[in-house]
Amino acid sequence: MNTSRRAILLLISAIWLTQGKADETIYFLVGERPGRVVHNDSYVLPLSKQEDVDHARYLISRWQSGYFEADRPLVSAKVADVKDAINRNYGDRRFPEWSWHVVEFRSFGDFAAEILDGSPTDVENDPAWYRGEDGRQGLIGFWAYTIVRELGARPHYLSTLPEAQNLQFYWSGLGTNYFYTLEGRESLASTNWFSVPGAAWPLKTNHWTLPQTNAAARFYRVRVELEQNKPIILKPL
Repeated sequence: MNTSRRAILLLISAIWLTQGKADETIYFLVGERPGRVVHNDSYVLPLSKQEDVDHARYLISRWQSGYFEADRPLVSAKVADVKDAINRNYGDRRFPEWSWHVVEFRSFGDFAAEILDGSPTDVENDPAWYRGEDGRQGLIGFWAYTIVRELGARPHYLSTLPEAQNLQFYWSGLGTNYFYTLEGRESLASTNWFSVPGAAWPLKTNHWTLPQTNAAARFYRVRVELEQNKPIILKPL
């Protein structure tokens, strides 16, 4: 099988397939507006209030329907100088983690103060911004960015990239206390998932390099454990 076409799986827990509870945190991806991509970066926004979740989904439906304008597309939020393992740049298939994350959603709007305009990359490169040490006080309101995708209650994605004689695996994280096991199987009909060779899984990492000579599997997933030896059962969606 051509390695460039190997499966990229979205994995979610079976116990998370049920209808979301009231005020449950749902994660959304804030990125550049469709058709206007310049920086190719994004950040993760947690929303809990149902009216905010509904508006985020409305914005996604607008872009999916081919519209380039929408009511209150801009996101205003407060960020802090803390890594949470969840806030990553999904514009990069390696899912690099930002040095900051959103600690408070403020509002949706049609306008934002010019001092709050920029990009996730601008915030990353300006520690005074995400530490709240200047006039912006940790607030962001990027003019060219809006909600582009729903990531769900547990944002967990796997990306497979061929590179020379290796396969590079990257996956997004669920938090700071999780461990991961990269697993494979020969076919979708098989129920025999096995840990890929070369590591003492589980590991607290979101990247693994697998030589193609060891890539016996054609399908891959990542198994998540909150603590070692306490698995969270996942399945492909």
